[in-house]
Amino acid sequence: MSNLPFRFVHAGDFHLEQPLGGVAEVPDHLSELFIEAPYAAAARVFDAAVIEEAAFLILSGDILHPLYAGPRGVTFLCEQFTRLAEREIAVYWVGGTVDSPDEWPASIALPANVRVFSRGRVDEFVHEHNGAPIARLLGTSCDKQRTIRPGDFLPDPGGLPTIAMAHGSADPAVLQARGIHYWALGGRHERVTPAGAPQIIHYCGSPQGRRPEENGVHGCTLAQVDEQRQIRTSLIPTDAARWLNERIVVDKETSQSDLETRFRERIHSIRESAANIHLLLTWTIAGGGPLVKQFHFGRLGADLLDRLRADYGFGSPSAWSLSIEVEPADRFAEEWYEQETIRGDFLREIRRLQMNSEEPLELEAYISEAHQAGSLGAVARLADKNVRGRVLSEAALLGAALLSGDSDENEEGQS
Repeated sequence: MSNLPFRFVHAGDFHLEQPLGGVAEVPDHLSELFIEAPYAAAARVFDAAVIEEAAFLILSGDILHPLYAGPRGVTFLCEQFTRLAEREIAVYWVGGTVDSPDEWPASIALPANVRVFSRGRVDEFVHEHNGAPIARLLGTSCDKQRTIRPGDFLPDPGGLPTIAMAHGSADPAVLQARGIHYWALGGRHERVTPAGAPQIIHYCGSPQGRRPEENGVHGCTLAQVDEQRQIRTSLIPTDAARWLNERIVVDKETSQSDLETRFRERIHSIRESAANIHLLLTWTIAGGGPLVKQFHFGRLGADLLDRLRADYGFGSPSAWSLSIEVEPADRFAEEWYEQETIRGDFLREIRRLQMNSEEPLELEAYISEAHQAGSLGAVARLADKNVRGRVLSEAALLGAALLSGDSDENEEGQS
């Protein structure tokens, strides 16, 4: 058994069949970016394996749906595999929910350096370097239940570094108890490490965020194994476009000029730390003061958004501002809830609905029957609890402002 140090790259959830989305409108000059970003990010994963001189690349599922990705996706993947083969870098691939081994086109043979793990059983491969074994890889492609069966994975009896590969979920404590050196898991688009040393359990996340909710840095993981079989991991950013949620706090003293300066300074700061990456920015205004009311009832937000887009959104790379929203107030002055006024009645009803999260809002009653069965009806049902809570908070803020008129009491009542 060899104790040579080695390194490998762990990546997954490419979803080459899915372009970027989740926004109401994609500007024409960014349409190509929304289509190409998943491929650009995936190519950077293979670049990382070459640059880092990895012994092998682990793919932990949901790389592409061969049918939906079409010939382009399949061809792209085979070309990247061949790149690694030319450098004697192996690929170990477990299927996820969209890339079951059974779905791969039978007419297209994978290069010899690619090992695909079966579904329904754990396969084993021993990776060698110059004829000496350096790692033992155990893996199984995803079943329909997306559950991992930890008992099917056994550490190497001779102490060879053992890497378990799977796509799905399981209790981290149970996985860690198996004595496996590294669990290379897929099925989450965010990078998460449920357990660290001595046994590492790691979801590498997707190399490219697809929606505003998948914000922050995305990439693949470089794992370095030393002579004592200790493993150290690090993130290699690969995203071609990065979704970011930025929060700007204002108060009664903040002027329009101050606010715009803060936006511009924040964009410049982000650009410095994310060179050559397209930025997709969602802005939130928090705090209080007259500017908040102007965002609600004036054109301040729309005009500022237009200026930011014009000044930063058409460069290469671009910094495109998707929206500017006002953060709903967490609560109002308690006396507002106690007043026998229309505003008091309204806020009490909102609070009752907030405290009873299972109670339906029945917004469908305000939609025509022709639309209830369509996408508009689905939106009105607010099945997601987080979305429901946000809608209620925004409704409370807007309703309280409208029912308070223009008095200073409106600003003083928010906290």
